[in-house]
Amino acid sequence: MTIPPPPVPSSPAAVPVAPVTSRRGFLRRAAPWALSVVLVAAAWGLTQVQKHEDAPYESFVSSTTVGERAETRNLSVTVTEVHAARSVSDGQRWRAEGTWLVVDFDAAALDDQFGALLATTDLRLGDRTYSATERGDTAKSMVLVTGVPRHGSIAFELPEGALTGPATLVFATEYDTSADGVIEVPVDLDDVPMQNEVELDPVGWAR
Repeated sequence: MTIPPPPVPSSPAAVPVAPVTSRRGFLRRAAPWALSVVLVAAAWGLTQVQKHEDAPYESFVSSTTVGERAETRNLSVTVTEVHAARSVSDGQRWRAEGTWLVVDFDAAALDDQFGALLATTDLRLGDRTYSATERGDTAKSMVLVTGVPRHGSIAFELPEGALTGPATLVFATEYDTSADGVIEVPVDLDDVPMQNEVELDPVGWAR
C-alpha cells in the first residue's frame, strides 16, 4: 500500500502593509487642519481676556498716608493735615456752615508743568464719591509747578453724620483717570476731631 506524503502547509496569507508614502501624505493633509484648530482656539481665548473697547481701564494707584509724600506719573502730593468742621471759610468773603472735611496739602508736577493742574480732588466714602467744593478760594484745580510744591486746601461738603469710618482721598492730573496715575490717601474719619470752624489755607508756595 502506498502512503501519501504529508500535506505541505500553505503559506499564511500576507498582511497588507500601508505604504510609508501614504502615511506621510495623510499627515501632510491633516497638519493644516490641526493648525487651524489650534489657531481658532487661541483666538477664542484671546477674545475672552481682552477688554471691550468701551470698558474702563484700571488706574495706576500710588498709596500713601497723611504726612507722607507720594508720586505718580506727573504728580507728587503730600497731605499735611485733615480737619472736620461745622463751618468753613476762605478768610475773605466766603463762609459756609454744614458738615465739612478740609484737607491741607502740598502738590507739584514731576516732569512737565505745561498745562499741569490738579484736575481730580475727590473723596471716596463708602460707595459714593464727592468732589471738592468749587466755592471759596481753594486749591481745587491748582496749577502745578515742576519740582516746586505749592500748598493749599480743599473742602468737601458731606451729608450730616457722614464723618465716620474709612475714606480715601484721590488726587490726579486728569479728570479721566483710566490707565493713568492716581494718588490715594486713606483717612479714618473717626480719628479726625470736629472743630467749630476751619479756615482754608491760602494757595501759595509750600513751606
